[in-house]
Amino acid sequence: MVGFFTLAVFIATFAVIYRWAEGSHLAVLAGAAVLVVIGTISGTYTPRMAAQSIYFETLALIFGMAAISALLARSGVYAYLAAGTAELSQGQGRWILVMMALVTYGISLASNSLVTVAVVVPVTLTVCFRTGIDPVPVIIAEIIAANLGGSSTMIGDFPNMILASAGKLHFNDFIGGMMPACLILLAVTFLFFEYRLGDWKKAEIPVDLAWVRGEQLRHSDIDHRLLRYGLIIFFITVVGLVLAGPLKVRPGWIAFVAGLTALALGRFKDEEFFSACGGSDILFFGGLFVMVGALTSVGILDWAVAWLEGVTAGHDRVRAILLMWMAAGVTIFVGGGTSAAVFAPVAATLRLDGDGQAAWWALALGIMAGSCAALSGATAGALAMNQYSGFVKRHPELASAAAAGLQFTHREYVRWGLPLMGIFLVLSTVYIAVLAG
Repeated sequence: MVGFFTLAVFIATFAVIYRWAEGSHLAVLAGAAVLVVIGTISGTYTPRMAAQSIYFETLALIFGMAAISALLARSGVYAYLAAGTAELSQGQGRWILVMMALVTYGISLASNSLVTVAVVVPVTLTVCFRTGIDPVPVIIAEIIAANLGGSSTMIGDFPNMILASAGKLHFNDFIGGMMPACLILLAVTFLFFEYRLGDWKKAEIPVDLAWVRGEQLRHSDIDHRLLRYGLIIFFITVVGLVLAGPLKVRPGWIAFVAGLTALALGRFKDEEFFSACGGSDILFFGGLFVMVGALTSVGILDWAVAWLEGVTAGHDRVRAILLMWMAAGVTIFVGGGTSAAVFAPVAATLRLDGDGQAAWWALALGIMAGSCAALSGATAGALAMNQYSGFVKRHPELASAAAAGLQFTHREYVRWGLPLMGIFLVLSTVYIAVLAG
């Protein structure tokens, strides 16, 4: 009975989040509190057990990288790179998509995808409408590139930070295990878009010429002091993360110290401080870890492991691949961070003959594929959609373009994302099969 109530609260919490994305950290904290109360009354999950279920290293990684990313974003360098890249495309549809996706991938290697999309999408909308190109495929390509970039490194997205803590993995492990696969998948993404679109500028978009003449790409003024501090801190952090394994230091605490330094030098305003610390994300994942701990305490995750072992009949390679596909399916609905927290204990039970870390890469690739399938799985998907809607509302002179069918919707995204998820999973299956030996 306790297990039933625990699972019901977990499902109800994410149903609320799925319906109302804003304030998701508050919903998770409320769900975690309810589960602790249920566990305390039943004696199955005490506050002490709840505290022990939290991956504090993951929270330290989130804090540190959020602060460094906020410092670099405040310096204006991300916006400068995005605007400069857009100008280099010279209005050519193919190059706008490819170059903006590449710069998105590059920024996402070390920055939260929300920050990346917040900077890149407005520039994309301006240059696409100004040159008469449908911006929707370009934005979709950027979201997918952000997912691939974030999945390439330990510090690029929340799921990898969770897996790093759960699997005791280091920065170099992700560079060797995830980046080669993600670069291949990025190249496949470009081929997919080339096949689906052909000529990027095939359809001319009706845009008011007066708006075209008046709208200019806006280069942010770069704050060289903040940029200098940000680059120095980032460089030292990366060196520390690379050396963390040989020095037997956990990466999270290196990022935590770097984050404190970034906050001290960034001179953030009071209203900016909580966001610069990654406050909402820290609260969300702290509550999520408590909820997953409750699932573990009542045996639900043990049942899932036993079912997986039974289905795969002791073949760990098949089990890792099945885990990857399962994680992709779940991620579509609950997001990558939640999938990582739920499936990390399952991945920890797998022992493969080849690469001992292949189970973690299988899980990471599955989460990445699911994140690309639908806007509900992509961390930055809802933000990109809101930015598109807000841009068109702020520029009523673009009404004719919007009326021409250029709508960024969940359905339109799935038309691109779902086939790509299938392609990613097939190629990732081959990759894991080879790694597992």
